[in-house]
Formats: sequence, C-alpha cells, structure tokens
Amino acid sequence: MGVLLHLGTLQSYCSNNHEKISVSSAVLKGAAHHYGSQCDKANKEFMLCRWEEKDPRKCLNEGRKVNECALNFFRQIKGSCAESFTEYWTCLDYSNLAELRQCRKQQQAFDNCVLDKLGWERPNLGELSKVTKVDTSRPLPENAYHSRPRPEPNPVIEGQLQPAKHGSRLFFWSW
Repeated sequence: MGVLLHLGTLQSYCSNNHEKISVSSAVLKGAAHHYGSQCDKANKEFMLCRWEEKDPRKCLNEGRKVNECALNFFRQIKGSCAESFTEYWTCLDYSNLAELRQCRKQQQAFDNCVLDKLGWERPNLGELSKVTKVDTSRPLPENAYHSRPRPEPNPVIEGQLQPAKHGSRLFFWSW
C-alpha cells in the first residue's frame, strides 16, 4: 500500500505534458556554443537550485524553463539555419566527434548563418566557463550551505593515561 502511494506522489511530480528534446550527441555538440550563450541564465538558475536545495523535486520549475529554452533554441535554429547546421553536425558525426578541426568550413558557414539571420555571435573560447553571479527571484533556502552544527567538544579525560603494556599494535614495519 505504501509503495502505491509513493508512486502516486512521484507521478504528480513528473508531468509528461511537455516536449522532450531527443537529438544526437553530434547535434548537441554542434549547437553547444550558441545554446550555452542563449540559455545561460536558465541553465545557471537550475544548477543553483540543484546545488542549494539538494532535492531535485524542488527544482522542477527551473528544469522546465531549461527544457523550454532548449526547445525554443532548436526551433529557431531549424527555422533559420537548418541546412548549414545539418551540414555541420553531420560532419561532426562522421568525424566521430573527436576532432572539430575537420569541420571548420561547416562551422564557419553555420556561425555566419546564425550571425546574419539571428544576430547571435559565437562566444569566445572560455567565455561560457567564467564564474558568474546568478540573479534569481527564488528565495534562499533555510540552510543553503547545508552546514551542520559544531560537534560537541571531546570530554575531559579523568585520571592519568598509561602507555600500552605491549607497545603499539601496528606491526606493519616491525622487522
């Protein structure tokens, strides 16, 4: 009976009313730089929530915003630069995602298309990995750093301690 109740609450958390992104790793790798710059705020808010709350159920709204941003991003790419993007990720797929240098021509064509039609510049190397401060409207949790109370101090030893009768019990280096 308890298991059925638990499954019922789980299903209420996981509503499947939204679309899911089902693309290959080549598509994700090809779109990564532009996706990172376009959906940066939603992703960082979600990661902040996950870190502060330590409970994925409390971050479902932020996760939905990330999913919605990704869906809108791929819809814009598909509507504006589908041909150049398909050439780029296909090249990445054929090169086994190992060496991006084999697909620089396709990457340049895709970046130019995105810049011309959507106005998105490819971020510079390392720009997306910089430490940033996230401005969020979500309230700070009660114990955001999950700090614990200080432990009790060790009790005072009563009496006098004598050395062990037979010396140390560690015989690793006794020879």
